[in-house]
Amino acid sequence: MPRSLLITVIGKSARDASDPVPPEALTAAEEVGRLLAEAGAVVVSGGLSGVMEAVSRGAKRGGGLTIGILPGFDKREANQFVDIAFTTGMGYMRNTLNVRVADAVIMISGGIGTLNELTVAYEDKPTVILEGTGGWADRMREVAYRGVHLDEAGRNVLRYASTPKEAVDLALELARTDERSRRAGDAEFR
Repeated sequence: MPRSLLITVIGKSARDASDPVPPEALTAAEEVGRLLAEAGAVVVSGGLSGVMEAVSRGAKRGGGLTIGILPGFDKREANQFVDIAFTTGMGYMRNTLNVRVADAVIMISGGIGTLNELTVAYEDKPTVILEGTGGWADRMREVAYRGVHLDEAGRNVLRYASTPKEAVDLALELARTDERSRRAGDAEFR
């Protein structure tokens, strides 16, 4: 039996009332969560508020499993839609764990913490940016090299989607392709 794909969704938190999460980001995140769950993927997030809560809520509505990788030591910090809460005590350093566990990453909206997660994901995770959700997701094309690279060498490629369904379909396909590539590479070392 194949293992479930882990799709990490990164995005803007709602911790600062003076810098709210765009409503279109919350709507999109909930739809992304539902679609991922219905496709059998496990939804991973930072487990807190904003996009993280919306994607978890959508996943639960889709009958899925949710994991929250928390910055602190208290599992009660997790939003109410997180099934499995991992405490790290690492603060924002937990961003690295959040994306490293993923088979693919979807970015929705985003502030500075999300941008940090994106740069970590860019190293070795297939990444899809859902445009039209505000924040860094709507600015990446204009700041990235040739619109798709975070480094001048172009070692990896950012992909873009304009709807939640497109983002989910692309992330799942990239995760499956990446998984097959890893398995083929692993076979060489056995």
